[in-house]
Amino acid sequence: MNYLKISILLLPLFFSACAALPKVPLDYAQGAVVTSISSEVSLSARSSGSSLSGPGFMVYRRPDQVHLVVLSPFGTTLLEVFTLGDRITLVYPSQGVAYAGRFDELPEGKGMQGWRLMRWVMDADPAGPTSQNGTVERTSRQGGLEKVTFESGLITAKSTSNGDRVFYRDYQVAKGVPFARELEIFNRQDDRIRLKLEEPEVNTTLDDTAFTPRLDGLKLLPLATLKGL
Repeated sequence: MNYLKISILLLPLFFSACAALPKVPLDYAQGAVVTSISSEVSLSARSSGSSLSGPGFMVYRRPDQVHLVVLSPFGTTLLEVFTLGDRITLVYPSQGVAYAGRFDELPEGKGMQGWRLMRWVMDADPAGPTSQNGTVERTSRQGGLEKVTFESGLITAKSTSNGDRVFYRDYQVAKGVPFARELEIFNRQDDRIRLKLEEPEVNTTLDDTAFTPRLDGLKLLPLATLKGL
């Protein structure tokens, strides 16, 4: 039997052995929590009637402040999203318009309900012990029931009884703090938002101005008048 035949015969054994190798747990500080993130991102969002995608930038400050910028391939700003507490502001600079109000005022069926989940998505638990695995049912900090799946002490998925769900993938560690570099969000209408972080900075000091919408010269409208993504 020649070398080539032996190599071919051994390939299935090689791949089986690789698949059986256990994952090496990340080396993080138990109890560590993300208090802030600033990062370039790639974003894609889609609903039954529309879609939006592009590079951008995001800053987050625990527990509920988010500023997300979505850029066109030419570097112009397509959309800015600001969230704070139960309120959201959507800014469309090229259209000279902004929409502001509470999350529950977002129109149904126009691809916008996914933004309602941002606080729930970003509000993840502190890192647990690496022995923590499995799924638990509990009351979320927003007051509803949720199922949370842990793997080696880190949240990999959350879901609610009404069909909202989020998946946390590609965990990395910075300054002893674990964070997911990819978030994939589905709401009850199956609208999808996918965020991937590129070279994030974790737990740095962020200025309040980073979370303040600049609305000068823009027409401010209620959320109910939104037409879609």
